[in-house]
This record gives sequence, structure tokens and C-alpha cells, in this order.
Amino acid sequence: MGLFGLTKKKNKPRISNGAGLSFSQGFTLVEALAVIAIIGFLAAIIIVNVGNSKKQGEDTAVKSALLEVRNAAELYFNQNYTYEDVCKKNGKDLSEDGDFGRLGDYIDLHNGEDGKIGCVATDQGFAVISSLNLGDCWCVDYHGVSKKVILAGPSEKCNDKIITITCP
Repeated sequence: MGLFGLTKKKNKPRISNGAGLSFSQGFTLVEALAVIAIIGFLAAIIIVNVGNSKKQGEDTAVKSALLEVRNAAELYFNQNYTYEDVCKKNGKDLSEDGDFGRLGDYIDLHNGEDGKIGCVATDQGFAVISSLNLGDCWCVDYHGVSKKVILAGPSEKCNDKIITITCP
């Protein structure tokens, strides 16, 4: 009997691997908790990366649709010798006619919760911009430019960046 009537803890049976080393059967609580913590940490990293991958995919869809807007605008110009109908007459928004309407709906579906499309068009040229899910904007214009446009702060919107028929 030990102190306070407790008996000494018996050692776990040891198993030999034949090479002169021996080890205990099973895991201790600390070892099991360490493994669970590592698995939880790796799962958290994977979940974050999957969320970002979805947003990157949505942004790729927006960029691709903006390139299609540029192609549709060039086809329209080749038939009508003007870019004026690429955008709505009363504001900074993509026209709802034909391919522009279809592509505008597609972009709205993929450019995030508060995403907006900006558009400026004249007889001689056009520029279209949209917000991206991972921040900032993407712009295409009649010169063939297709580029990322960086916002100055959270209060600035993509529509504010486009004021001429060229990407900023």
C-alpha cells in the first residue's frame, strides 16, 4: 500500500518487436488528443482553401463573360459601325439587348452579393467593368484591354472607376 491507501500503478504490458526495442500497447490520452488536434488543423486549412477556390472560380467566370462582352461588342460594331448600344442609354449599365443582356445576367449571377457592372459607350469605343468576389474589379474595353483594376478602399465601387471608354 502506498500513500493514502493507494496502490502503485501497474505498468502496461510491453511488447518486443524482435529488434531489442519494446513498446506499450495502445495510445495515451495526450497522443490521441495530439492526433485529433492535427487532423482538426488540417481540416480547417482545407475548408478555407475550398471556400477561396469557389470564389476564384466565380471570378474566372466573370472574367470570361467580360471577354465575351468584348467579342459581342466587336461583332455589333462590325454590323452597325457604333458601340453606343453596348450600354444602356440612361446610365452606367450593360445593355439588356441580345447577347449583352444574357451576358449581363450571367455576370450578375457570378460577381458576388453586391457586385455591379459598369459600362460606358460612345460611337467610337466602350469599356465595361465588374466587381470580383475576391476584391477589386475586372475591366475590358474596345482596345482589347482586359485587366484588374484595384480599388482604393472599401467605400470605392467599380462603377466609380470607369468614366471613359478605356479601362482605368
